[in-house]
Amino acid sequence: MRLLSRCLFPLLALLAAAPALAQTASRAPFLFEVDGPKAKHYLLGSVHLLPADAEQLPDGLEQAYLRSTELIFESDIAALESPEMQARLLAAAKAEKPLKASIAPALYERLLRRAGGVGMPMALCEPFRAWFCAMSLELFSYQHAGFKPELGIDQQFFQRAVADEKPVHWLEEPQAHLALFTDTSPALSEQILAATVDELIEAGSEPADLLRIWREGDSAALEEIAAQLKQRAPAIHERLLAARNRAWLARIQAALDGDKPQMIVVGAAHLYGPDGLVALLRQKGYRLQAADRPAEPVALPPQARR
Repeated sequence: MRLLSRCLFPLLALLAAAPALAQTASRAPFLFEVDGPKAKHYLLGSVHLLPADAEQLPDGLEQAYLRSTELIFESDIAALESPEMQARLLAAAKAEKPLKASIAPALYERLLRRAGGVGMPMALCEPFRAWFCAMSLELFSYQHAGFKPELGIDQQFFQRAVADEKPVHWLEEPQAHLALFTDTSPALSEQILAATVDELIEAGSEPADLLRIWREGDSAALEEIAAQLKQRAPAIHERLLAARNRAWLARIQAALDGDKPQMIVVGAAHLYGPDGLVALLRQKGYRLQAADRPAEPVALPPQARR
């Protein structure tokens, strides 16, 4: 399971609670053009799971990829998918006592209802820590609705870059990416599970809402998501979003100041709000604008339109 590269599952649940403001499909959802001193670059907000009918990505994203000579992701996707890293994840997720004995009884009852609603066996949770149960529940819910990690935007562009022999870099080392969850305290781990369970129970048809928000490039929804998460779960917001954005900033600036066009791909929730990358980069003096209408198109090779 590619769990850690899909680590912002509580944010996916919050997507469903955002208002439906956008009306039409975007040619370049969550894509920004960034003017560096020597080249134009692209900052792309990724959705980590998509259904089969979203496999063909919008033209604006294709154009940005073709114009970029190198790509930067949150972490080393190949390393995170290695058997060694997956084994380390599972070992760190193992709990000393059953989940039922580790979390509040009321939260466990809500978890049972949610797991039953999507047909997820509690064997995926009971022997593990609460954060692992949260990720398992979210992944199971989206896969139950036909979403696939291998169709996530980051995964698609990573595979394309490898096939096209474009250099690939990352913003945080795999060990640090893994530690986002493996090093959480029991209290924060339970908060992550509670945020996932409670938002999922309240939201209803979250996969469909996630797909709509992405297809329409509904930035207002993500602005609201960032604000809600910071207000309702400040510790989760700080650990999974704000702190990482600050830590990434120096590497992103170094890439943007170079002469090779870069495509930087991060989870869409990292872009918006006062702690988001768009605001942080603008504070540093970079000019960013939404890339709804890319300039003259680059011819797409056959493999780009699968």
